[in-house]
Amino acid sequence: MKKGDKDYQRLIHIIKYCEKLKAVGKSMNGEYDRFVAKENYEKVDVSSFYIGQLGELTHGLTDGFKNNHQDIPWKQIVDMRNTLVHRYGTRNTKIIWDVIAKDIPILMQQCKTILLQVNPDIDNDIKAELEEETNILP
Repeated sequence: MKKGDKDYQRLIHIIKYCEKLKAVGKSMNGEYDRFVAKENYEKVDVSSFYIGQLGELTHGLTDGFKNNHQDIPWKQIVDMRNTLVHRYGTRNTKIIWDVIAKDIPILMQQCKTILLQVNPDIDNDIKAELEEETNILP
């Protein structure tokens, strides 16, 4: 993989969605009950969207790249997206929360480790992009 190619760009976007999901979890103080409280329904909605985007981006990674990184559960990420999108309004908030709390930190680190081999300054690059897009990181 080279800086700027399709897989590289998709991994950057995957990490950015992971950072956004991490911010959602942080804004809920890591509490599932707060996440599912009525006044936070938008957090559940946006988290579902972000997880769906992770599946879309994963689906677009090349087969060669996914085969070279079989330690990452690419198929499960795409399957989660399909479940969220095709359930038409029904969703399991506990599963969404578990993805945010448990799976996203692992996925983010795995993707960053891959990109660090190509770009040692990837953390700063992603932080700058997120600050420009959303201003969610300090």
